[in-house]
Amino acid sequence: MIFRNLLRVAAAAALLLAPVLASAQAFPSRPIRIIVPYAAGGQPDIVARVVSKQMAVALGQPVTVDNVTGGSGVTAITQLIGQRPDGYTLIALDAGHWAIYPAGRGPSTPYDPVKSFTPVSLVTTSSLFLAVHESVPAKNMAELLSLVKQQPGKLNYGSSGIGSLHHLTIEALKQSMGLDIMHVPYRGTGQSVPALVGGQVQLVVASLSVLSQFEKAGKVRILAANTAARSALAPDVPAISETAPGLDLPGQVGFLAPAGLPKDIADKLLAAVDEAMKSPDVLAGLKATGVEPAPSRTADTLARRIQEDRTRYGTLIKSTGIQLE
Repeated sequence: MIFRNLLRVAAAAALLLAPVLASAQAFPSRPIRIIVPYAAGGQPDIVARVVSKQMAVALGQPVTVDNVTGGSGVTAITQLIGQRPDGYTLIALDAGHWAIYPAGRGPSTPYDPVKSFTPVSLVTTSSLFLAVHESVPAKNMAELLSLVKQQPGKLNYGSSGIGSLHHLTIEALKQSMGLDIMHVPYRGTGQSVPALVGGQVQLVVASLSVLSQFEKAGKVRILAANTAARSALAPDVPAISETAPGLDLPGQVGFLAPAGLPKDIADKLLAAVDEAMKSPDVLAGLKATGVEPAPSRTADTLARRIQEDRTRYGTLIKSTGIQLE
């Protein structure tokens, strides 16, 4: 009797699990949506659109991109974490969302950068570049550091906003090398780079695609990439770590899902990103945007990066006293 009852229970459990297992095996059976917490045309948006086209080929289903702006990304993130963890809704985030904003906001952050998500795949990495106005008598980082130390507080740098990677790059450099450079925050590189070209500030950090035209015109000089290694897009430009060992502040984009995403579905999505990165069209599209494919796309790469960034930026924000707007 006991044995027959156990068999009935097992059979009932199998019936209950069957639809779930069938759903997982059939994934995906409908279109997938990638939420981007930035306006159309920005770097994360372009990355998501370029990669999504080939992900759709690999998965056999359309992959759409939906821009959801507002609240420093909180609006988009809140929308994501309210979805079922079934693989049909992803979000494209960067260190600003998984490390910088939570570090600056602390307990008031309306999401947990670890517990609210299932990391799926690191997608791209990119360097920002430190540039000086043509009037600054420094042709390399060593000369710039010497100049700043001779004239503490005399040079200004422009950033794309408080808490941006552009801002944190110079603050990390200042802290590492004991420098005194004044900060002038702007609303994006659309303002900070023209300020550099016009001589209102002497330094900025910006993307290569934005700075290169002005360097060719002789209006600015690019001195360093803000990463531990030189960028493949500008191999002749030194990495900032060659001057300030240990500094590494790359821009990165990763795809995440709501917490609780089943591993088999996460693996299928990871494989689709990996397959997309083999496409010549994707590689060309990323290069044109000024980003590079992430060097590793294993299951734990993004999760490990999130933890590293939380430590890196949390320490920097705390030690510098930066107050996010």
